[in-house]
Amino acid sequence: MPTITISLVLTFATPPSVGAGGASGTLADKVVARNAHGEFIIPASQVKGKLRHACEQMLRGRVPLCNPPRAEQMCPQIDKDDAGNALPQKDGLPCCVLCQIFGSAGYPSRLRFHDLVVTDADLLPPETLRAMVSLNRRRRVAEAQRLFLIETAPYFNGLQFQNSEAITGQVDQPSHIHIVLAGLQLLFAWGGGTSHGLGWGDVKWEAWLDGQLINKIDSEEVKQICLS
Repeated sequence: MPTITISLVLTFATPPSVGAGGASGTLADKVVARNAHGEFIIPASQVKGKLRHACEQMLRGRVPLCNPPRAEQMCPQIDKDDAGNALPQKDGLPCCVLCQIFGSAGYPSRLRFHDLVVTDADLLPPETLRAMVSLNRRRRVAEAQRLFLIETAPYFNGLQFQNSEAITGQVDQPSHIHIVLAGLQLLFAWGGGTSHGLGWGDVKWEAWLDGQLINKIDSEEVKQICLS
């Protein structure tokens, strides 16, 4: 079974606000995520969730897929997609391509995702507070008495988060790593407030398959999945 390692570097043009639970000891209503060392991070759960959604956007309508995130609508609970196409089989049970790669309630993923940590943390200024207001989408006006404060990572052009082993593990077949890499190309915004311009940037990756460096996405491998 092929083993993969993917290194990620996220370079931000605008400050990200990747939220964490709780806001004790601060004026902010929403705080940014940090690790045990106090460094700003993008949690592994967000990396996995956004990447799976990007891959789903790319494959939906081209191959039979289940319907995340509700477990009862995911493999192996259902055996056909919305169009009535039969889902692929794994160990005699339904398992679509996405669940083979990212797992589901019935299938643990063989991939492991890891936090992306800010670079040069010791040289960074502290987090910044930004005032926001809730909007009434129907009336297209600001809501009364709905001012709130959110934290963002320090603002400067070129802020980076990275991990040399952001994604590790195994895949059922080599074509799956190219689907993951193609999904990474679709990611351009992270955290909350992206509609207000927060968290915009780009992703750079380096990938190894069984120790061999992958220089580019093999579109034929992705196409093979879509046509199978």
